[in-house]
Amino acid sequence: MKSRISNICALVAAISFILALLISAIDFHCFQRSFYEREYASMNTAEDLDMSHDDLMKATETLLDYLQGKRDDVKTKITVAGWVCEAFNERESQHMVDVKGLYQFALTLRMVSLVCLVVSLIVLWRQKKQEMWMMLAAAYGKCAIGFLGFVAMLGIWAFCDFTGLWESFHRLFFRNDLWLLNPHTDLMINMFPEDFFFHMVIRIAITFLVGFLGMGLLCWCYWKWRLRSAAQREVSDETNHFGESKSTA
Repeated sequence: MKSRISNICALVAAISFILALLISAIDFHCFQRSFYEREYASMNTAEDLDMSHDDLMKATETLLDYLQGKRDDVKTKITVAGWVCEAFNERESQHMVDVKGLYQFALTLRMVSLVCLVVSLIVLWRQKKQEMWMMLAAAYGKCAIGFLGFVAMLGIWAFCDFTGLWESFHRLFFRNDLWLLNPHTDLMINMFPEDFFFHMVIRIAITFLVGFLGMGLLCWCYWKWRLRSAAQREVSDETNHFGESKSTA
């Protein structure tokens, strides 16, 4: 029974680490102001929208601050084509309510994952102190293989049809069609075109994979070291046994 619980804890720890790492990568890149500025500059967003860079960043800061709970709404006035107006209309505001809800869910999931990770490590430490790291390395390897297959599938989909992937993501996580914005009436879709999100997803994927594969490499190295150590002990034991037998003879 203890062995079964320990194996489950090792798997829970591995899955929890992967989830926490993924959500942390998303959280980090989604709020990097410098990334927004570089994307806007490369795509000439301010010029295309006939507004100043300062107003564009003001609208951006409003959205990011709202998602982080630093303000209660996304109401802010900017100047577009010489006219002072509200940056975001009612449809965009309602969509941001949904986006904030999804973001808060992701943060909650990360917190739950971290708690599960810590609890699993404690249980493993109490039950399998000597075998704990071997069990974790093995569990991470199993989870990594499955997750890499899933990530590879998404990666191929993204490069072949990012539009289809992005639309499927929205249909999966949003229960309404508020995310279907009109480029003729809605500023948000013009601020964040498909290329913008493609570049952000690439950055998130790279950051995640560095940590994900880095941990996998550590687990592999530890696994190889333990196997080599075990083999050396066996050779040493056989040598000592042979020596003792020879002395006895």
